[in-house]
Amino acid sequence: MSVDVSGTIGSLLSFYKHERNIYGRCPHCAQPFRLSEVKLTYGKEPPRDVLSRMKKDRERLLEELDKLQAQIDRVEERRGQELRALDDKWHDRVDMAVDRQLHKREKEIREKAIAQSRAGQLGKTLEKVVPMFPGFGHHPYDVRPVFDPIDFVVFDGYFQGNVTDICFVEFKTGESRMTSVQNSIKSTIQNKRVHFEEKRLGNDAIKLLTSRASSKAKELIRVISK
Repeated sequence: MSVDVSGTIGSLLSFYKHERNIYGRCPHCAQPFRLSEVKLTYGKEPPRDVLSRMKKDRERLLEELDKLQAQIDRVEERRGQELRALDDKWHDRVDMAVDRQLHKREKEIREKAIAQSRAGQLGKTLEKVVPMFPGFGHHPYDVRPVFDPIDFVVFDGYFQGNVTDICFVEFKTGESRMTSVQNSIKSTIQNKRVHFEEKRLGNDAIKLLTSRASSKAKELIRVISK
């Protein structure tokens, strides 16, 4: 297609007629455009209407950006409230579950302690009367209760007037075990480190025993230890 742009009226009319079929390319974005869709200007600065339109577009974009940011803030706030509500809900559930477990465990411990206490009291009661039961193996009149650190000391033959054996007896019930002191007593007896000592009180000691003065206790100990 050829267009004569010589300057005659006919040529100018022909140019405007074929303007829609003339294309250009933007030097910045390389996009094609029709010549009829652009406004031709001359000068170093863009026309004022272009600047105004660009300014309005900029303000419009800023307003849209503010609206979008406000929407984002509302969504984040709503989401934050939902998350906090869920967090509080789960915290409450966890606390309730922990409290239930603690109460259950506390009840079990209390019941176990009560059962052990009853068993211990029953055991102590049985320990006191068990020498009277058949099958104990010793004459009841030969038994002397001590209870601490050992339950009984048995003097076999005492009732008949002639002691032949001395036996230490400790009773246990349930799963109770002997203490370290009781084990040491057992070991001492098994190793034959058992002795008999005879102590005599002199006249001075007897006088101190019959005296009511409590201050004489130390003197009594001194006399007995001679």
